[in-house]
Amino acid sequence: MLSTQQIMLHQSVADTLNLNITDYKCWDLIARLGSMTAGKLAEQTGLTTGAITGVIDRLEKAGYVKRTDNPNDRRSVIIELSRSQEDIRRKVFLSLEQKIEKAASSYTDEELSLFVEFIKKEVEILHEETIRLRKISR
Repeated sequence: MLSTQQIMLHQSVADTLNLNITDYKCWDLIARLGSMTAGKLAEQTGLTTGAITGVIDRLEKAGYVKRTDNPNDRRSVIIELSRSQEDIRRKVFLSLEQKIEKAASSYTDEELSLFVEFIKKEVEILHEETIRLRKISR
């Protein structure tokens, strides 16, 4: 039930931002991990570089990201958030963050540490499985 509700929330966020869910989650990765090359974004998502080019094109057209020259490699560009996007991110997630913080305050630091450790392991497993399934579906 948790994963279903998370998907429904993220679809609502994507709808609020007028993005499809894949484009939104790619934007979210850039927001969380920082500026990156298209190749790194493809690696993070398991999408092909061709699919990522389309995602970046749509995000750039919508004003959510911009491309800048990669100082380390003239053949690639760095994808970064447009400056105004952090305000949008805070507005979209402020209520959720406040409610999560309130819920977390009822646990001890030790309990929260254990929970965070488990979630980190789960994220790694989910990423590995995403890559595995992408390879099967090609």
